[in-house]
Amino acid sequence: MSALAQPVAAVPVPAHVPPELVGSFDTFHSPEAQADPYVFTTRSHDGPGIFWSPDTNRTHGQGSWIITRAEDMRHILSNPQLFTSQGQAGFAQMLGESWAMLPLEIDPPMHGKFREILNPILYPRVVSKMAEGVRQRANDLIDQFADQGGCEFMKSFGTPFPISIFMQLMGLPQEHMATFLVWEEDLLRGTSRERRTAAAKSIRLYLDTLAAERRKNPTDDLASLVVTSQIDGRPWTDDEVIGALFLFFVGGLDTVASSLGFFFEYLATHPEQQQWLRENPGEIPHAVEELLRRFSVVTVNRRCAEDTVVNGVQMKKGDWISLTQAHGSLDPREFDNPLEVDFTRKQNRHFAFSFGPHFCIGSHLARREMAIALQQWLARIPPFRVKEGTTPVRHAGGVFGVERLELEW
Repeated sequence: MSALAQPVAAVPVPAHVPPELVGSFDTFHSPEAQADPYVFTTRSHDGPGIFWSPDTNRTHGQGSWIITRAEDMRHILSNPQLFTSQGQAGFAQMLGESWAMLPLEIDPPMHGKFREILNPILYPRVVSKMAEGVRQRANDLIDQFADQGGCEFMKSFGTPFPISIFMQLMGLPQEHMATFLVWEEDLLRGTSRERRTAAAKSIRLYLDTLAAERRKNPTDDLASLVVTSQIDGRPWTDDEVIGALFLFFVGGLDTVASSLGFFFEYLATHPEQQQWLRENPGEIPHAVEELLRRFSVVTVNRRCAEDTVVNGVQMKKGDWISLTQAHGSLDPREFDNPLEVDFTRKQNRHFAFSFGPHFCIGSHLARREMAIALQQWLARIPPFRVKEGTTPVRHAGGVFGVERLELEW
């Protein structure tokens, strides 16, 4: 077992954590994590399968167990009776409130009841009907820079493409996109707790106003569905409404855009893979799965509901567990050459959309958006590369992403 990197400054280590299992996994402050969050993450695979990081779990101000093996991640994510989702995001707690992000922060059986109401919004057949509009949105954006010989990808396409689709689905005004993105950035990657709390408050106040408006004037959007639905024969409570809207707001404004940034950076720096996709466009949906595996972006948390043992490690009731999807998706015990993108890879059981009962509700739409983005770009834009003299800017944190990606063709 290799030595673990030691935390610089952190909260005290609980007495039940063995000293040899204490190490650092700070995706917010480590320069190495910001430079390449995936190389940083995979270095954990050389050490113990489970270790305690005092400098992880910034939302809750405590340390966390770090899970580096896919097998252990599946065990934890599929056993909500042992590992609860309650309070995992911690946004309500920032505000001194107690609502849960629905259905992310609730456990069975209520989790299943809320999923039953929300799932139909994004069923495959519904998403299929959206495909033409998604394709049109992609083409409208490409029209703006196709003949200019290059663009800054995130600003021109990577961010506005998926986010504008989500905002339309939820019923959010497109003219507020810039403000929403500032709130999202501060909430997920703010450098201080005060900044993250201020962003959570701004989002909460906005969603309160949105809910009130949709109660008065419901329309054909996700926000209206939430405020007009019933659970167990009763209307949703105010806390349930804000919890669901907060989850959709946070999830819809970041993850697909983050993924697309890594996808297009990869293709820009691997012309042979880009050319293969141009010659095999029918393989794009399969290629999306491999890119999702290679560039899984999200970290989720669980909390021990009782004392338990995972792969020989004693965990106590109340301990937090941090599950960075890239740890599972890049586990060398599951995937040969995990850092290599192989568009012919089989048995691709990645973690990009999590695992178990909390498997991402938006996965069908996300996959369709990513496939259409690649299809339209490769059909309309010549072979592209990173602009000479520029370097892509990435970030780690709770959601890995690309901040700036200059492309030219």
